[in-house]
Amino acid sequence: MSTPSEQVSDHPARHRGAQECKSLIAAANKDLFRKNAFRITGLPVDATPREASRHVDELKMQVELGKIPHRQGTAYPLNPPPSLDDIREAIQKIRDPEQRLIDEFFWFWPGEYGDSKSDPALQALAKGDTKIANEIWQARIKDESYGIVAKHNLAVAYLMVSVELEYLAISHTVSEERLQKITDSWKSSIRKWSRIAEDDELWEKVADRIRQLNEANLPTGFARRMRTSFPEAFHNINVELILDLAKSGHVELAKQHLQYLREHCHHPQELGQSAARVLLPAKNRLQEQIRLAVNRGKKNPRDAANAARELLKQSHATLELFDIFYGENSDERHDLLDEVVSVCNRLQIVYFKETGDDKTCLEILKAILPIAKSTELKQLIEKDISETCTRLESKKLEPVYTLLKSIKDSKDHPRSRLRIFNADLANVLISATAGLPRGSESRNQLLDTAAIVLRGISLDAWNTHQDSATATAANDLAIKYACDPDLKERLLLDRVTLRKNAEQNHHSGIEHIKYEGSDWIVLNEQRKQKSAAIGAKRKHWKNIALGWLVVIVIWIIAAIISSCNSTDNSSSNSSYTPSPTPSAPAYTPPPVASGGNEYSGNNTYRVPSYASSQLDREKTAIEADRAVLKQLDDQLDSLGRQIELERTYLDKTSQYAVDTFNAKVDRYNELSRQDKAATAAFNVRVDNYNANLRTYSR
Repeated sequence: MSTPSEQVSDHPARHRGAQECKSLIAAANKDLFRKNAFRITGLPVDATPREASRHVDELKMQVELGKIPHRQGTAYPLNPPPSLDDIREAIQKIRDPEQRLIDEFFWFWPGEYGDSKSDPALQALAKGDTKIANEIWQARIKDESYGIVAKHNLAVAYLMVSVELEYLAISHTVSEERLQKITDSWKSSIRKWSRIAEDDELWEKVADRIRQLNEANLPTGFARRMRTSFPEAFHNINVELILDLAKSGHVELAKQHLQYLREHCHHPQELGQSAARVLLPAKNRLQEQIRLAVNRGKKNPRDAANAARELLKQSHATLELFDIFYGENSDERHDLLDEVVSVCNRLQIVYFKETGDDKTCLEILKAILPIAKSTELKQLIEKDISETCTRLESKKLEPVYTLLKSIKDSKDHPRSRLRIFNADLANVLISATAGLPRGSESRNQLLDTAAIVLRGISLDAWNTHQDSATATAANDLAIKYACDPDLKERLLLDRVTLRKNAEQNHHSGIEHIKYEGSDWIVLNEQRKQKSAAIGAKRKHWKNIALGWLVVIVIWIIAAIISSCNSTDNSSSNSSYTPSPTPSAPAYTPPPVASGGNEYSGNNTYRVPSYASSQLDREKTAIEADRAVLKQLDDQLDSLGRQIELERTYLDKTSQYAVDTFNAKVDRYNELSRQDKAATAAFNVRVDNYNANLRTYSR
């Protein structure tokens, strides 16, 4: 069975399940020595309760009389001196066995407890002579019985001096010489504590002191827990001071001290835990700043850009601390930084939706792109930058688009509109595109828009005015400007059509166009085929109707002849605009007389009375279908004109605008399919009616 001393000297297991000394970890901070009960009271660590009580009463009296206790003739006097509250707190710690042992551990020990009054080093300290005390301890490091006390006291002295010098550097501007002294003191303190913390003799001394105090609530196992927790406690003290150095602007000094601490660290895990604990308040503060920035943007979208700027500024100090402790490539830093970047990106979007201010948004995006870490986040920001730059370029080009629109909307003769284009817009286009990269989306879109406007002039010149020269000139110029391959191909087909029209003077339809991303697709090919089929069906019906004209009265013959002449005349116009929706086949069945008789001059033919009502019902249904077809035709014509107009000035950079445009084209296609189906059904009904009429009339 091992003795208590042997139990203390066993190296503790360092894992999550090991016992911790929470009171030691709580006390181990940058104020450890400023709150030390023995430094505040000036008592030796082996003072008896009676000596402590009497001494504290004297201190209280001095404070109440306005005197400064321990100011003279005392080692390491506090500045400012302790207050009455400090003294009361100190005496409470001395009365608590655990707190007293911890404060004793971080103060100066006598060679033997109870011999402070005869210990030469402690007597020198009592007179304020720290140099003599240090020399005595240095000389007795190798003493068999006193050596561990000397090593401990020198470690305490160097640690306290380091802490005090750090306080000075944090609150004042110090010289390079003083900074070097701070560094040397730090290094000595770290080296000394690194050695004695692993010394079994040190912890046996602590266990002996516990037994000497003989407090019921202070078992010797407390020494073992102190040993287990000491590395973390020691790192806590150092890390807090390193953090304060960095905050005060001594970043390089803080990095040097941390690096030296790592080099002499026997337990990297405890150092990492201390860093995480010390940085936790800074991390929590930054996350609170993130939350406030998000709420600020929601509450006032116009202020979202300022919220993003301030968040970036606030995050800089916290991220600098993470750089010191974790390095610039640590996952902890990257995760926190990406969270800040992501929020700033969302804030600029909120701001843009409210204001449309691309310039400010671009400023924020360029500020957050270099600090974004995840590939996905970088790609998102790069995309936003590209879209924002495109919008800014488009805004610069708005005057050019305004000129193009004025030419498109002009009611002047196409020849006059082409002359204005060449005189007022050609040079403007050259200047506008000179500042845009060749092949860029903004440049191509502008030139394609100019080509589309010229195509409109060409269409109007031929279809309305039969001005072949203007139509050809506008078409040639449009081909010169067009960038989109499909648009250029369409214009080349227009050129062929113009030449054919000029030679043959007959219509060759040009189809509607739908813009989808960067592709132009033909919509009305099916409608051309349908138009041809309907024309053939109409011709077939007319031939049947003409066969019956020989038995119809003269006034009906005249009306039908007039109708045919009108139809022939209307079909002779030459045009190459998007062809209008073909109307339903003309339906003018011979009138049915009451009683089922039909007349043609003096000749008559009889429809049986039982069939007359059926034919009337079929005729009524046919007329109803004709009304439906006309409604569909009107809808198609209106939607087609609207699509053709909107296509000219479609904002290709806006996904919403493109989607809306495509939805209208999809609606057009759907209506066209419905019209085709309705027309086919109508023709079947007409054919059936004519067949029945022929059957009943025999």
